[in-house]
Amino acid sequence: MLNNHTSKLRKINLFQSKPVFIPIVLTIWLFVMGVYEYFTYTDSILPILTRKQPLEVIFLIVNQLFVALFFLYGITNIVIAIRYAMLKNKVKDAELAILAKELPADWHPKVELLYTTYNDFIPYALAQCLDQTYDNTQGVILDNSTDPKYIKMIDDFVIAHPNVKLVRDSHNKHAKAGNLNHYLCNGTHDYDYFVILDSDELLENQFVEKCLKMFYYNDIGILQCNHVSGQNSNSFMSTFSSSGNAFWPVQNVVRSAEGGWLNKTASGVSVGQTGGTLCIELGHGVMMSRECFEDIGQMPHAVSEDLCTSIEAILKGWNIKFASQIYGNEAFPVNMSALLIRSGKFCSGNLEFLRKYASRIIKSKTLNFYQKLDLFCFTLSSPISACQYISLIITSIICPILHIPLVTQLFMLWPVLVCYFSQTLVDGVFHLKNGMKFFDVLVYEVESIILYGSFYFVTVKSTVRALMNKPAKFNVTPKVNERVTFLQAFKRHYQGILFSVSTIVVCIAVSGSSWVLLSFIPGCFGFLFEMQANHRTSTEQLVADKLQNYSNKALHANNTETVDWND
Repeated sequence: MLNNHTSKLRKINLFQSKPVFIPIVLTIWLFVMGVYEYFTYTDSILPILTRKQPLEVIFLIVNQLFVALFFLYGITNIVIAIRYAMLKNKVKDAELAILAKELPADWHPKVELLYTTYNDFIPYALAQCLDQTYDNTQGVILDNSTDPKYIKMIDDFVIAHPNVKLVRDSHNKHAKAGNLNHYLCNGTHDYDYFVILDSDELLENQFVEKCLKMFYYNDIGILQCNHVSGQNSNSFMSTFSSSGNAFWPVQNVVRSAEGGWLNKTASGVSVGQTGGTLCIELGHGVMMSRECFEDIGQMPHAVSEDLCTSIEAILKGWNIKFASQIYGNEAFPVNMSALLIRSGKFCSGNLEFLRKYASRIIKSKTLNFYQKLDLFCFTLSSPISACQYISLIITSIICPILHIPLVTQLFMLWPVLVCYFSQTLVDGVFHLKNGMKFFDVLVYEVESIILYGSFYFVTVKSTVRALMNKPAKFNVTPKVNERVTFLQAFKRHYQGILFSVSTIVVCIAVSGSSWVLLSFIPGCFGFLFEMQANHRTSTEQLVADKLQNYSNKALHANNTETVDWND
């Protein structure tokens, strides 16, 4: 078994920047909150105190906690994008310097590509991932499927690719984590590193070779690689897939560059270089060393198994870094329903993570204050829409009913707007820099606001279930789109529509507030995006036909043709 912690002389750690991101965020946040709280105190809280109504003060204080979270999230999104612009070239140069090196001839570790699937096998994706320039690579299908169609498809693929191992988990427990553990924790395995692949994953053909260079020249246990959103076979995917192209590098480059370095020794864990953020692995397109995995013991049985695995590794002293110059290609959800399922999974999974790990994180001496704060902010980014909903209900229903004086209701809305628009604003700026026309950017911004503004119901539902201690569910994101009519789209989303309409009606009836429409109108007609997946341009149709053709070929023996990972 290879040892990452020997041969220290060869290690030339990736670019490391001073941890200034979170301190800058905190400085701006404290200033903004100071100004905001001054007006809130003088115009709202002080008059209430004179009325000696403590219950009313409690409602305002609770709302101010949400306000603080909204401003923190919005400021974080904006600052991290600016910080990324400052760091990206230095990070790129540092990575390219490592990738330009050669692997030593006497270092030839075995790498397994672990392809996880549950009724969503995609032949062309796995065939392409197997096409690696590094020769000591083994493909392994970890199949939990129950649908006979996918079971037969996988059997046919293995016949056509006899070098690929097939492992089935008939018990099918604990979702993706259970699938991985069923293979990694049972039996004798001959591997030094493994890569986790989702069913729609495409890897560049130098992926394994590049990752091994990062491991050889850096003291890391886990490497998360960059992703682009591609394989767009309908108009819904083409419209919204670009959001991931900004999110992945912006978020991860900064967190990796300012993440510091840990030293793992026989006597324990020490901080070699102070960090201000945490870099985590995101569940696919990630390589892990055998040493690291065996030290953790298993993938934690949780919906957000990637986030949980990251914390287990970090607390044991393993470094996690992000490679911006090593790419995978991940298909964007095929329609709005698929995107909602994924969003609900993220929300419930992150809340489950907080319930399981909050205490350990707070008590940890391995992580500093800035890293803990960064982790909690990142984790709360999914359920934050539920907090927005509660805040809007307080200011538009509860406060008017109790005759609680507000500065203005529009003033109370500002923090929600900052939080709400911060990510789409960053997306828009990156689209402009990448050459998108200004009018097209405006259209994209409006479409994004309507689409993601209709997600209140799913996040509120997931949050309520988590607060009721209901177990989080690992729902596989659908990979196939079926044409839907207007009525079918309405039926799919009627709960969210009723949720938004009833909220608007109650808010206006109680307070006469028309500004509430800004937040909840998208939920009334956002479902129309469900039908956008019905449409294909001629280019999108060519992509769909080509991918289907590659899948058909991948199921037949003696075929070596693979899809271009850039498609």
